[in-house]
Amino acid sequence: MKALIASLFFFSLTLCAQDRPADKHLFVVSGVIVNSQSTKKVNNFVQMIENKTGYPLRPFYVDSYTRLSQTLREHPGALAWTCGAPYVEDSLKDQQQLIAVPLFKGLPTYNSFIVTRVDTGKSELKDFKNKVFSYSDPRSNSGYLAPAIHLKNQGVNIEDFFRLKLYAKTHERSIESIYRGMADVGAIDEYVWIHYTKTRPKILDKLHVIEKIGPFPFTPIVAGKGVDKKIIKKIQTALTQMDDTELKRFKNDFYLDGFVVKRESFYQPIKDMLSRIKR
Repeated sequence: MKALIASLFFFSLTLCAQDRPADKHLFVVSGVIVNSQSTKKVNNFVQMIENKTGYPLRPFYVDSYTRLSQTLREHPGALAWTCGAPYVEDSLKDQQQLIAVPLFKGLPTYNSFIVTRVDTGKSELKDFKNKVFSYSDPRSNSGYLAPAIHLKNQGVNIEDFFRLKLYAKTHERSIESIYRGMADVGAIDEYVWIHYTKTRPKILDKLHVIEKIGPFPFTPIVAGKGVDKKIIKKIQTALTQMDDTELKRFKNDFYLDGFVVKRESFYQPIKDMLSRIKR
């Protein structure tokens, strides 16, 4: 029932976005960030970019990285907040452009946490053969690619290692599926895990982190291939030079410390991981 409600939620948000004026470019949002389902907070962030750059934007909500990629392909003037692995693939396939990388705990990196229930007594991901694995998205770096590479390094193929792989659609739902016993283990974005458990500390009585994989480049802000380089420079300036009020709001809304501009080569580690997993 909750999955149905969540699906209807995303569907209704998408309809609302589509009903807005068509003269604005899309800012595509998935479940990649904490509070990504808070329309007010996302609206504030998108409005800040528009106000500082003059580039007209409106939020557009999707429920998968595949849909996010498709939207930028169909709307080359759009922006998005995506994941590292989809960005690497889409920069090659669709000429997506890197704008900026968020700072988490002062750094443009994060980890993938392997999470299970305390009562399993297991200490490594490889201990969960023939168990149920929960993941946020098949294209998620922290939710799927990182654990896949981690197992591959130990001679294990993630595709046939688990009895069942549960596609939860967000990291929050992955956590909940483990907590409720629907899954035995999952790979959770460190950033999401820290702030999800801060607001729900009782979860830590039942769940814990048994392995940390990483660090990896954080989830970037990107642009479709049709966005002019001059506009990208303006957006980079808007994000990296937020004033005190803007930065305070951003930190309060998303628990991040700002943005930094990086070259495409910053995501080479993820590019290498994708190459390895496809061999």
